[in-house]
Amino acid sequence: MRLTLGELLEEIRRHSDAQTMAVKVLPAILAYVGAENGSLLLLSGDRVVHKVLATQETFAQVSEHKVQTVLAGGLAGWALRHRQGALASNTDLDERWVAMGPPVTASAMVVPMMSRDTVIGLLSFHHATRGKFKERDLANAAEVALSIAPLFDIAMLTGSTIESLVRLCSNASHPSTVLDWQGNVKAVNKAMEKLDIAWEDVNFSQSLLPRELDVTSIHQCDWDGPKKLTSLPFEAHVIPFRGVGVWIQLMGRAVAAVST
Repeated sequence: MRLTLGELLEEIRRHSDAQTMAVKVLPAILAYVGAENGSLLLLSGDRVVHKVLATQETFAQVSEHKVQTVLAGGLAGWALRHRQGALASNTDLDERWVAMGPPVTASAMVVPMMSRDTVIGLLSFHHATRGKFKERDLANAAEVALSIAPLFDIAMLTGSTIESLVRLCSNASHPSTVLDWQGNVKAVNKAMEKLDIAWEDVNFSQSLLPRELDVTSIHQCDWDGPKKLTSLPFEAHVIPFRGVGVWIQLMGRAVAAVST
């Protein structure tokens, strides 16, 4: 069943990370525009950070060389450089089209996903019928790209911030953990592992943190200053990052007393 644009946006909002969003919604995006297959590339500057191909061939079978060739000289590259949609109603007659093997594409279009005045992704639409896509289809695809781009941008920024927090956490000397706002434990450093109260890749509720912190949900981890743990000789300091997650760091009470 073809989704409306509103339903498409709601489907995207159900997922929190950019790669999952792309995998789950690309088939619906293609159906909305009327394409047989296509792709979604998410970019960070000139670098492709996520890619999903909606054909029987997977991106694991598409070499990085092919991707860079398309971005350098193909229809996608033209859309990226000109920051506007590109339409090839007949790929045989369009010098911008770079054929990369099956499936055969006779009609194609690519639209940039713009957010914060930056191209953060490219949506490609392919069809085996010559003349299938026309200007109205390009306008329709551009509307979709404009609507979904901010959601993917937020997801990529959040993912980037979480990755930065995870790196900082792993190098912290005090027991530390990073959780996202869904309560998923994203990182536990070696000092926290020794306490055995938080475990990576589990949910906040499955750890011993709620008991030790005397809270019932991750959203209560927004207090100011130190907070004594229930049974361990530590005080918890939290740094919440709205829309991203929370960094919890434990310090021994004696150390905290000296530092004050």
